[in-house]
Amino acid sequence: MTQLSTKSKILVGFVVVCGVGILLQVPLTWGHPAYGRFTATFLVALFAARLRVSLPRLTGSMSVNLPFILLALSELSLGEALLITGTSTLVQCLWDASSEQRLIKVMFNVGVTVMAAEAAWLTLQTAPNSGIGLALGAAAYLLVNTIPVAAVIAFTEGGHLLKIWKRILQLTFPYFVLAAGVAGLAKLTTHAFSWYVPLLILPLMFLVQRSFTLYFQSLREDASRPSAYAMAASAGRH
Repeated sequence: MTQLSTKSKILVGFVVVCGVGILLQVPLTWGHPAYGRFTATFLVALFAARLRVSLPRLTGSMSVNLPFILLALSELSLGEALLITGTSTLVQCLWDASSEQRLIKVMFNVGVTVMAAEAAWLTLQTAPNSGIGLALGAAAYLLVNTIPVAAVIAFTEGGHLLKIWKRILQLTFPYFVLAAGVAGLAKLTTHAFSWYVPLLILPLMFLVQRSFTLYFQSLREDASRPSAYAMAASAGRH
């Protein structure tokens, strides 16, 4: 993260304060967990957080732990889901060998994701059924997760906030739809497979990560490759 502007500092401070306030709810909203299900979801979410995809033409990346977060939000208590969300995000941030992580960046990312998780959980509570609830919860998570990120990129690196947000939405929306679908299917099989469900969908998310990585890599290669017209025009100038 480059030097923060005044607007960026205000936004980051707001997100961090909100994130801390939300995480303070963990002991207050902790239920009576099914320890097998919680442990499996927790560990698999940590592993999935390492399966990251760098977003082209943007400073940032996404991991494939969202289905496990959505599953935790719909199957576990709020405290358990917040702990899974915050810890997996922390692992994603700290286990980044490509750049030196600053404390403020880690705090911002954790704050954004727990805010998104809280918004998704509140949305799930108002949904008439589990299918609609997961769809609406994923939409709430998407909005709360991407808008602050787009804002801090715009304030820090310059650019139009709405255009940056649209770019992030364009790149990540298919993944959010897929994540909601995977979480929904996992929820339907929970009664049959119990705590094994997160382990069963982990290989699928590995394939999703590989697919998005190859797709974004092709986008970067296409963007860096000169067009046929440009090559012809260049060849004609001697």
